[in-house]
Amino acid sequence: MKEVMEGKKRNPKISACMIVRNEENFLPRCLHSIRDYVDEIVIVDTGSTDRTVRIAESFGARVYHHPWEDHFSKHRNQSLGYAKGDWILYIDADEEMIKGSGETLRRGVCEAPEKIDAIAVVMECVFDQGKSRAYNNAIRVFRNRKEIFFKGRVHNYLVGIKNVICCPIHIFHHGYNLDQEGRSRKFERTTRLLKKDIADDPLDPRPHHFLAASYLSEGMHEEALEEARKAISLFERKNGSANHNYYWSLYIAATAALRMGRKDEARRLAEKGARLCPNHLDSHYILCLAAYEDRDRHAFENHLRNFLAAKESFVRNPEHFGEMVHNTIGSQWQLHLLMAFLFFDEAMEGRAQEEIKAALGCCPDPAALHSTLGAHFLRTGRLRDSEYHLLKASELRPDDGTIQKSLACLYEKLGRNEERALRLQKATQIDPGDFQAWFDLGFLHLNGRQLNEAERAFRRAQEIDPMNPEPIINRAVCLNEMGRFEQASKILEQIRPSARDTRKLVLVNLAISHMGMKRLGEAAEALREVERLDSESLEVPVLLALIHLEKGDVEACVMDCDRIYTLLNMKRNIIVNCMEDLAYLYLSAGMVLVRTPERTSLARICFDISLTLSNNSPPLIAEIGVALMDIGQIKDGARILKSALLLAPSDQKIRKVVEETILPETDLDRPA
Repeated sequence: MKEVMEGKKRNPKISACMIVRNEENFLPRCLHSIRDYVDEIVIVDTGSTDRTVRIAESFGARVYHHPWEDHFSKHRNQSLGYAKGDWILYIDADEEMIKGSGETLRRGVCEAPEKIDAIAVVMECVFDQGKSRAYNNAIRVFRNRKEIFFKGRVHNYLVGIKNVICCPIHIFHHGYNLDQEGRSRKFERTTRLLKKDIADDPLDPRPHHFLAASYLSEGMHEEALEEARKAISLFERKNGSANHNYYWSLYIAATAALRMGRKDEARRLAEKGARLCPNHLDSHYILCLAAYEDRDRHAFENHLRNFLAAKESFVRNPEHFGEMVHNTIGSQWQLHLLMAFLFFDEAMEGRAQEEIKAALGCCPDPAALHSTLGAHFLRTGRLRDSEYHLLKASELRPDDGTIQKSLACLYEKLGRNEERALRLQKATQIDPGDFQAWFDLGFLHLNGRQLNEAERAFRRAQEIDPMNPEPIINRAVCLNEMGRFEQASKILEQIRPSARDTRKLVLVNLAISHMGMKRLGEAAEALREVERLDSESLEVPVLLALIHLEKGDVEACVMDCDRIYTLLNMKRNIIVNCMEDLAYLYLSAGMVLVRTPERTSLARICFDISLTLSNNSPPLIAEIGVALMDIGQIKDGARILKSALLLAPSDQKIRKVVEETILPETDLDRPA
């Protein structure tokens, strides 16, 4: 009997225990990583409807079926009840044991002294779409004893363990790197169960801590800060700063505070963490960010040194850190980039490039690094550098819509509209539900007078966010420009905005629709309502001038012109003796309006009024044509310039203007 017992000690059996549900995407990778290093695989399935069970059985696993009861620990303990091994390895389907760790696992359980009842392994979690990684020691291997079991509905933990050793067994967790839909499902389930745990025991800091972590992951900073504060207080009341989750809660609270602009509070929390635990890496990270916001390079350098020292200490002796989670250990590259930006601020180009090189050396995702650099250079006006890095990021990650939109923003600043359109189109292909990309694309097409394309883009944006009036209003602008006035009025009449400015935009465009349908009375009534909303509105006198011109009321047009000049603080230096004088006044008003991009459409109306009043004056018509060319209305401008030349073919001055303005390949003698 003694020999048998000694043999069991020399070659203990390992049971891998898991709970699963619909894990067909992750499970094969997990089971492949462990099957050669464990003696049995025990799986409790809680209701899979996909291929999970078949995959598990194909790896030789024993699968037991239990209906899901909203309690992770209950199901984990069920899996332990089926285990026959001397040791338990507990692992989740979205995890895998890194190559080389299997042999270490076997050696660890064989060499563990009798007094040791658990082994901590190194957990690596990737999150934030691969841009960040967290590390911590976690108890994942323990003796198969009844007194060791799980507690907690979610984020469960082991009780009954007294003596732990660390082994360089490495498990990689993929589960935090989910798409938005997956994150939302996980968030809803996790927060619901945590709130049940809080209701059961309001004085337990753990569920408050993990609820804060869930809120932070979803950008709910106010809620994260509130729950983290509760957790910190309860941890301090219970056992001071002895718990590893206490420091994690400090980090959550500091991060939430910093993201809400409460820099001083974030700094106080981080300083507390660093004071209580000088090697608390996450506290030094927050202190770096606070120093960066202050643009204090010397303080940043000091905190960065502390961060790197803490990281080096963890890498050398991870067992000294217990189960402390290091959320920012994979974010070192971001700190090097921020250091580079501070050097750029001081024109220390060489030092900045050294930091960029250091960032590249430790960044797990080069695409994120190049994207961050590109965005920084875009903000600081180094557009050539921005283009280089954004294109590099796009090459590394061609399916990232954010990178495509950054390139679109860059090309907008460079005035390269064709390339901007291509990037926005690519962003909409990557994510057909990207409202902003469709909306920006609509504006780009609208400014380029590609009205059909603009209307389609705005319609797509409207489908994505039907409660947003902006795409509807801009669709109406396109439809009015295309002469589809009735369709424009129908979609405008569906909007009932409460905001004054939005209501004003609806009424202005509705007035244009009524004017296009010759409903001049209704158009005038809409403009009167606009004036009630905004007595300084330029749209009112400009559009009323069109109505009065349509009615042949020149005297009213003069009064409208006076109102436009008053609102623009212009002096009328022409006495109106004839229609041509009034035409010049409207042309001058249009030239002032065109200086403000959002008033370009009003400028165009003033040019149209001027053209109607021009009395076929070739010099005036030529000036209107040049003005239209200047605001990008190339086709209309060229047509009007050719009309001026046809009216005065021998006028060399007009011919010279036309030749200098119209593209050389344009046939000047072809009828307009």
